[in-house]
Amino acid sequence: MKSTISLKSLVTSTLLAGCMIATFSALTNAPVAMAQTPAADSTKAPAEALRPEVAKLLKAAQDLITAKQFKEGLAKIAEADAISAKTPYEIYIQERLRGSAAAGAGETAVAVKAFQIAYDSGRLSATERLQFSEVIGVTQFQLKDFKAAALWTRRAIDNGSKAAQIKTLMVRALLLSDDFVQATKEINVILQEDQKAGRVPTREFLLLASTAAHKLSDDVAYLNALEQLVVNYTNNEYWTDFIARVVRTPNFAERYMSDIFRLKMTLGQPLTAAQYMFVAQTAKGTGYPIDAMKVLDAGFAAGVLSNAEQKQFRDLVGKDAADDIKNMAKSSAEAAKAKEGPGLFNSGLNYVYNGETDKGLNMMEQGIRRSGIRRPEDARLRLGIAYALAGEMSVASETLAEVKSTEGAAEVARVWTAYAKQKQAAAAAPAAPVPPAPKAATTTK
Repeated sequence: MKSTISLKSLVTSTLLAGCMIATFSALTNAPVAMAQTPAADSTKAPAEALRPEVAKLLKAAQDLITAKQFKEGLAKIAEADAISAKTPYEIYIQERLRGSAAAGAGETAVAVKAFQIAYDSGRLSATERLQFSEVIGVTQFQLKDFKAAALWTRRAIDNGSKAAQIKTLMVRALLLSDDFVQATKEINVILQEDQKAGRVPTREFLLLASTAAHKLSDDVAYLNALEQLVVNYTNNEYWTDFIARVVRTPNFAERYMSDIFRLKMTLGQPLTAAQYMFVAQTAKGTGYPIDAMKVLDAGFAAGVLSNAEQKQFRDLVGKDAADDIKNMAKSSAEAAKAKEGPGLFNSGLNYVYNGETDKGLNMMEQGIRRSGIRRPEDARLRLGIAYALAGEMSVASETLAEVKSTEGAAEVARVWTAYAKQKQAAAAAPAAPVPPAPKAATTTK
């Protein structure tokens, strides 16, 4: 991760400026401050100051740093190291200067150590504590001291950092330190904060969450991370992994595989010949030749289906589909008169497959409310998928959320819900700016 928080940025802005102001005041006022004696009844603590011999060297170092002669500034600070019995305040000023000079000279490790000493002095303002902890955390990560990076980025967050890159860096540092348990705890806190604030986690953060879950063999957390990835960051690789893991759920019934393959088709993912045939044969076998015909046409158009047996099956399905289309009005009218709902529900789904979605969805809703549906959860699942295929993503999500099953229907509902939410998220995203139309060419006579 390329960070905008760096030693250079801090030194050249607030840190260096703050250091120079504080140091200049201490150096120029040192003799006065040393000469003053507070009144006996004074309630104010005496001002901290530098001894003249320390002030002389550090003032020279400061001038060199201001002139960007960083190595010479470090050499002057090294002379000050020889002065013994320094006060805590003298050490604080010296280390701030050393950190600035070392950062300017490219001696990163020296700079970080110096700034840590300045931080630990207790003399930094709240704003500086935040700045120092962010920069030290980022720099320790760059130095590949991941345990230190995790510690300092955590301090930065405790100091009030709201930077997403600091939170992400902390998790990365924990993972690289093999502290997967703590990484997972931090991930869960951040995800809860994002959810509460209505923020979408970054792609990088969700990938880190999936990594942590994988390291701990936490399938539930891994699937949750994948689900957020497919909803918010369209990517075939994420979808492939997400779908594959859902299908591996224990007790997943084979009859739901056609719904899985249908989703892959809807996503534009390739199917094998066997998968196209499975969906088509399932559709025909359950009384939906119109749907079966569309699936076969897609397989032939993709060049996946082509042999004589497959062509023969398509011819057979084509005849059944034509008969269904011819008799749809009559069969649906008869189904509407029945007290039980299966006929009306099935007729409605046929209309959806035939492209008459409004009419079909209305019939399915009426059918599912009647008695006689043998597998209510399957029917609810089909209704939710039908809404998704019709582009009614909000209703699809609401309908699919009601599906409860231990045989696989709930898992299928989950992946189709993710598809619906992905489409909703894409629709809600701000449109890319339209470039201005090119000016019409003009000719001169």
